Amino acid sequence: MHQATIKLPAHTDLGTILAFARELDYYASHDRLIIDFGEQRFFTPFTMLFIASKLKFFRIKSPSLKIDFRNYQAHAYLAHMGFFRMCGMDYGRDVGEAFGSGNYLPITCLERKSFYEFPTDWYEELPDLIQRHANRLAEIIARDKDANRDLFDALSYAIREVMRNVFEHSGSETLHYCAQYWPKSDKVEFAIVDFGMGIRKGLGTNPNFRFPKDKEAIEYSLLPSVSGKTHLIRTSDTWFNSGYGLYMTNRLARNGGNFVLASGNAAIHLSKKTKNNYQTSFQGTALRFNFDVREIGNVKGRLEEFRKEGAEIAKNIKGSGNRPPSAMSLLLRRDYAKVWS
Repeated sequence: MHQATIKLPAHTDLGTILAFARELDYYASHDRLIIDFGEQRFFTPFTMLFIASKLKFFRIKSPSLKIDFRNYQAHAYLAHMGFFRMCGMDYGRDVGEAFGSGNYLPITCLERKSFYEFPTDWYEELPDLIQRHANRLAEIIARDKDANRDLFDALSYAIREVMRNVFEHSGSETLHYCAQYWPKSDKVEFAIVDFGMGIRKGLGTNPNFRFPKDKEAIEYSLLPSVSGKTHLIRTSDTWFNSGYGLYMTNRLARNGGNFVLASGNAAIHLSKKTKNNYQTSFQGTALRFNFDVREIGNVKGRLEEFRKEGAEIAKNIKGSGNRPPSAMSLLLRRDYAKVWS
């Protein structure tokens, strides 16, 4: 029997975790893999969700590989959040089982069909239904949507856009997400993953954006007016793929926070002043955005600023068609409610 024992990294910083995903690929041809979790350590939502998703797909890709965990009992937070269940282990709470609170959202699986809650929903456009769900999640994290208006607006907008990106571009019928709010530091992190076709293949459905490398595709996906569907005829006067969703979201996150996007063998980390590229291994797409609540400011004003800058940038992007952002890609929840009514 070809067997190996590896330790979960002692450090859970972004670079280490992204590299760990590549290391796991080496053991795909083994018969048995033992993962030693070691001592309790700090896990952010992205770290937790990224590792769980990698191990989940690892089991799917290599069904004959037996994976065992050791020294996992000390990780009560991971067990509560549904980490071990997502990895395929019968331990801790199930995915989506923990109730959640104003401080966190557990690892949760969301299916496309779950948006259709009422018979009349079948007559609505999918982004309308995604907006409704994004509002609910934003309200849980923001706790008081009136007292914490800017945080609620930022979360509602960003969650909607990243979920739209999954269901409109990845080809996946499901996604997983989790989130955490740290009151002492006033920081929020939201993470989301899918097992779809990935950024490069998704953009490649547009003949103007076919790239040989994941790194190039990821970088282009964060530019305004770049999308796998901007070359198609519009089918909605309200919602259409203008290629501004990820651009606006990463700009919003970088204003005091940061943004991470990983797909295939590449990942990018953006903050207000820095840009870092990493090598990794992930089937589908993994994304996170962090907000510094004290730095969010007036979200509507920020988005208008980003839109104007994006329009100028788009003029120099070959193949973008220089499409303006769709009305709804710029609309905040409170404005959206007025239009919807």
